[in-house]
Amino acid sequence: MVPGGMDDQLYLKMLDELYRKMPPRKVRTERFRIPVVEVMQHGNKTILMNFKEIAEYLNRDEKILRVFLARELAAPAAPSDGRLVLHSRISEDTLQSAIEYFVKKYVICPICNGPDTKLVVTKKNWYLKCEICGAESSVPPIKQR
Repeated sequence: MVPGGMDDQLYLKMLDELYRKMPPRKVRTERFRIPVVEVMQHGNKTILMNFKEIAEYLNRDEKILRVFLARELAAPAAPSDGRLVLHSRISEDTLQSAIEYFVKKYVICPICNGPDTKLVVTKKNWYLKCEICGAESSVPPIKQR
């Protein structure tokens, strides 16, 4: 007998039904590592050489990452053949820190710390939907200037 007077069979049946309704667990077999930025300085411009690869690895839209970096670094940014051109001189460390902050805010699940999330954008709300634990956590929207 389960505590509370519930029949064992009924409890197990309800538990099975609950597990069937949960999203399937997706687990990365490799360890998640924040990508290291590859930066090239060209006059007063900073070029993020591996921008497209970073966005793909983080499973995020390039436009969202571009707008975030432009706002976070207070520099106009333009995509260019898989690269990101920032119209300001920005150090490699500063750019790496901005990427790490983006990952912390918009990639990693705050509940289970898993990287397997989707960024869901509706008209009014932005939230992370975790593919591992199923949690939904609101995140601040990234507004374009």
